[in-house]
Amino acid sequence: MRRIFSIAMLIIGTMIGAGFCSGREIVSFFGSGISVFVAPVCGIIIFAACVLFLTAGAKIGEKSFDKVNGVLLGKYHFVADGFLLLNNLIVLSAMVAGFNSLCRSLVPVPVFGTVAAIVCAFIVGRGAKGMLDCNFLVVPVIIVSLAAVCFSAFKTGIMDASLGVFRFRIFPISAVYVSMNMMLASTVLTTLGKLSKKQIILSSALAAAFITALLALLITALNCTGNYAAEMPILEISSGAGKWLYVILSIVTGISIFTTMLTAVGGLCGYLEGKFAGKIFNSAVVIIAGTVFSFLGFTRVVSLFYPLVGVLGIAYVAVCAHYMRKTEKYPLLKRKKVRTI
Repeated sequence: MRRIFSIAMLIIGTMIGAGFCSGREIVSFFGSGISVFVAPVCGIIIFAACVLFLTAGAKIGEKSFDKVNGVLLGKYHFVADGFLLLNNLIVLSAMVAGFNSLCRSLVPVPVFGTVAAIVCAFIVGRGAKGMLDCNFLVVPVIIVSLAAVCFSAFKTGIMDASLGVFRFRIFPISAVYVSMNMMLASTVLTTLGKLSKKQIILSSALAAAFITALLALLITALNCTGNYAAEMPILEISSGAGKWLYVILSIVTGISIFTTMLTAVGGLCGYLEGKFAGKIFNSAVVIIAGTVFSFLGFTRVVSLFYPLVGVLGIAYVAVCAHYMRKTEKYPLLKRKKVRTI
C-alpha cells in the first residue's frame, strides 16, 4: 500500500509545481471565469494518462526515458528524446524562475532557484527511491495547505457566474492542459519498472482524485475572488486571508516548486547518465541550463511554452497508446518469431 501511495504522491508532486499551486497555469490555459467542470474532465484524462504511462513502463522495463522511446519509436526515438528533453528544460527553467519570484522579497538576487536545483540534483543521485520518499513526505502537506487557502477564499461571497457553465471547449483545452503536465511525469512514470495491475490502477486513481479535488478548489477560489491577473493568483488570495496563511502558502508553494523541479532534474540527469563525464558534470550542465533559461521569467515561460508542450504532448500520448494497442493485440508475436529462427 505504501508503494501505491508513494507513486500517487510522485504524480501529484510532479503536477502541482509553481504553475499549478499558484494558479497561473490554470488561468493561462482556461482564462477567466473558469467552469468547475474542468476539474472532473481533467481528472478522467489524468487517470487514463497515468495508467497508460505506468503500464507502458512496466511492460518495457527500462530505467531511462530515451531507452523507453527507443522501444516506442525505434530509430526515430531521437524526435521524442528531443521533445522530452526540451520539456524538462522548460519546466526546470519555470521552476527556477518561480522560486526566484517567490523569494524576491527576501533577496533580490535570483539565487534561490539555482540552490534548489542543486539540492534536487543531490536527491536525484539516490535514484527513484529518493524521489518517491521526498514526495511521500511533502506532498500531503502541500495538499492540506493549498486546500486551506482555497477555503478561505470562499468567504468573500463573490461568485463568478461562469463557475457552473459547461462549455464543449473544455475537452480539447483540458486534453492539452493534462498533456502538458503529464509530459514531465511521463519521464518518471515510464521508468519506474515492474508494477502490478493493482498498483497501477490504484495509484493512478488516487492521484487523479486528489488533483481533481484540488483543481475544483482552485477554480472556485479564483472565481470567488476574480484574481486572474496576478503573477501568482493563489498566493495573492492568501495574502488577504491573514499573514500566517500567506506565510504558510509561500512555504508550500516553494515546496511544490521543489517537487516538480525534482522530477525535471531527474529526467534530464537520467538522460545524460552514461553519455558524458559523470553525475557531477551532468548535474552541473542541467543546473546551468535551467538557470540561464529561467531569466525569461516565470509568467513568460508558463504562458508561451506550456501550451506548446501540451499540444505536442498529445502526439506522444498517441504513440504510447499505439504501442500498447499493438503489444496487447499481438503479445506473442516476438516469441513466435524467435521460435521460427
